[in-house]
Amino acid sequence: LVSGRARLEFEVPEAKGSHTAPTMATLVKQQKPLPEGTFGEAELTPEAMQSLCAQYTKTYDGQIPPMWKAAFDGNLPAMKALHFFYRKGVDGFDAMNREDRSMPTHIACLRGHHAVLEWLAGLHWHDGRLVTNFNLRDDGGHTPLWLCAAWGWEKCVRLLLTLPHVHPLVPDARGVSPEEAARRVGFHQIADAIKVRADELGVALPERAFWDEPDKRFYVKEPEAAPAAEESDDEEDME
Repeated sequence: LVSGRARLEFEVPEAKGSHTAPTMATLVKQQKPLPEGTFGEAELTPEAMQSLCAQYTKTYDGQIPPMWKAAFDGNLPAMKALHFFYRKGVDGFDAMNREDRSMPTHIACLRGHHAVLEWLAGLHWHDGRLVTNFNLRDDGGHTPLWLCAAWGWEKCVRLLLTLPHVHPLVPDARGVSPEEAARRVGFHQIADAIKVRADELGVALPERAFWDEPDKRFYVKEPEAAPAAEESDDEEDME
């Protein structure tokens, strides 16, 4: 899924007069980091990463996927392990919570897991497009930005506002925008930041704005002209 995958390389510590297994901290210190731009720095051994995966896959009930659970816990090593070993998605049906149609991105924003959100924002397809769609809405119409704003996670909000694809004005199912959601609960600095970003992009509400992938920018749709009134056949006959 992520371009430029590289093979994990680890150094296996040699036993020196003792049969005691090395601790996890020792293994982490002795492993070699991955090349930059592939999978980030290796954080655990393959065995440890598989163990992390098992913690989330063995309890899968068909409703809440392992990747979503790991995002809920803010367990970034487990998310990376699931993504790397099992190619578990982060923005599709295999990652969606069937109960509320939320993605790992939504729950990470709801709980303020900035490190998880930062990792999700760094995943790209081979052609450079972001893997994660940060404008997706859950069953309540909430985008990740909306959830961050409503819960006051300013650091997460500011991260999302740096992403060019993020539309800052997508409202929820009741028509409440992220800016309004933040103001309602007193997070005025967050609301101001969203307003400033919307002004910078020059965007309107989603029904009047669209993202142009080749140009990498939002455009505002021109209002459609009203169709000209057509004369009826009877009027034509009268003439």
